[in-house]
Amino acid sequence: MKQMNETQQKAFEIYLESATFESDYKPISEEQLAAKLDALGLKGSSSSINRWKKDFNWTQALQNKVTLAMSEDKQTRNLLQRSSLQMVVKNTKVDIDRNEMLLAASYEFFEIETTKIRARQNAGETPTKDETEFMKFVATLTSTRRDKMLDRLAIMPPEAVSAEQLLSRLNGVKVEFEDDVIDAEVQDEKASS
Repeated sequence: MKQMNETQQKAFEIYLESATFESDYKPISEEQLAAKLDALGLKGSSSSINRWKKDFNWTQALQNKVTLAMSEDKQTRNLLQRSSLQMVVKNTKVDIDRNEMLLAASYEFFEIETTKIRARQNAGETPTKDETEFMKFVATLTSTRRDKMLDRLAIMPPEAVSAEQLLSRLNGVKVEFEDDVIDAEVQDEKASS
């Protein structure tokens, strides 16, 4: 196994030390690290640092630091769990968006193809075996999707509120304060102090 030289060891220390709670345990960039090394009179380009990170598995060392911090510090543990959850939610939303785009494109394709098959059938042509299988596939897919959509609709509460409706309702809320109650509370605070 390779051994880090003095420059690589110093770069590694700076890299790990830069990943703190305040920075969400994200280390400094290779460029920033190269600048710090240069300020110390050591040579190291960002591409060299990137190579060192791979050669000496700095990512694993960083993960070990985060795991250790997570096990010791409740605040850090909560931050990391929140960050992980936010990432999962973000990735799920991206996956849903991608899936919706693919579904829309697929349905558009199916619609075009089925329209062509129906037009040929209306012109007196008999659909081929492949076309019949294709139409069966589309029918199964769309009816299954329709069933799922109806099921989803059935379990939705009758008064489902969109985010816009909720914000509109909240913006419409007015809070009135009675001056004599506020004055009485201020008087009580002065009397007790």
